[in-house]
Amino acid sequence: MPGTTRENRTFFQWINFFIPYVYTLGIILIIGWMLAASVSIAIDNASNDPKALFLQTESAPSADTANETWLNLLIKPIVTSDFNQVIFRGLFLLLVWMLLFLVIPVAFKKLKRLKLFNMEFEVNDIEQAAIQTIEVSATKANYMLYLTSDAATDRTLEILDEIGLNYKDVLETYLTELQEWYKNAPLDTHFSFELFTTPYPSNLEGLVAASKESGSSVIQNTADPNNVMQKNYLVYAYSYREQEYITVISSYTQEFDTFDQSLFESMHNAVSKNIEHYEYLLALTSPAEPDA
Repeated sequence: MPGTTRENRTFFQWINFFIPYVYTLGIILIIGWMLAASVSIAIDNASNDPKALFLQTESAPSADTANETWLNLLIKPIVTSDFNQVIFRGLFLLLVWMLLFLVIPVAFKKLKRLKLFNMEFEVNDIEQAAIQTIEVSATKANYMLYLTSDAATDRTLEILDEIGLNYKDVLETYLTELQEWYKNAPLDTHFSFELFTTPYPSNLEGLVAASKESGSSVIQNTADPNNVMQKNYLVYAYSYREQEYITVISSYTQEFDTFDQSLFESMHNAVSKNIEHYEYLLALTSPAEPDA
C-alpha cells in the first residue's frame, strides 16, 4: 500500500472554479430571453398584421403631432417599438451582468487591466507579484540549506530512534512536515503526496518513464491553474538499495517549478545520507562480536 495524504479543495477554490460558468450561463440566458421575446413578437405580429414585421404601421394624424419636434418624431417610433424595447432591455441586463462580475475579484483573478468606456480597472500589481516570487524562491532555498545542516541530521536521528530504521517511514515523516511547512506564508499552498513501489497508477506512466530516463524529478502543470478538476504533478522515480520508489507530489493550486524539484530531490538525498550516517553510528556503538 502506498503512503498517502490527500489534499482537500477549499470552498473558495470551488467558487473560483464555478464563477466563469455562472457568468457564461447568465449571458446565455439573457441572449436566449432576447431571442425568445423577439420570436414571440414576430409570431404575434405575423398573425395579426404581417406588414408590421417589415413596415412601420401608420397611425392616424394627431392634433399634438404638429407641436412635436422633429427629434421626438424620429425617436418616438424607435422607443415605442416592441422589438427595440426587447433589444434595449437585453443590452441593459448584459451591462448590469458584466459590471456585477467586474466587482467580484475572484471572477477576474488573472485580469490585469480592463477599460470600459471611461472606466479603467486594474487588478494585479505586477511589482508585488515579482516581490512575492522572490520571497517564495528564497524560502524554498532556505529549506534546502536546512536539509544539509546538522539540525536536519539530528532531526533524522530523532525520527529513526522513534520509528526505527525504515527508509519509507522516515521519508513519509519528512514529507508530512514539509506539507505543513508549505501551508505557511509566504508559500500558502497545499499539496498531497503518495509513495509507491510497484504498481503505480497508469495515468503516471509517462511521468515515471521521463523521471527514470532523466534520473531526476519531472513536473507537469495544468494549462488552467483555476481548474480544480485537474492536478499539477511532481514525480520522482529513484532507487534505494535496489528497491524502486516513486514519489508523487500533487496539488490543485500549487504550480511546481525548478525550486520545488531541487527541494524534493534534496530531501530524498538528505534522508538517504542521514540513514547511512545512523547505521554507521550504530555500527560504531555496537559491541564487537567475540571471535570464535
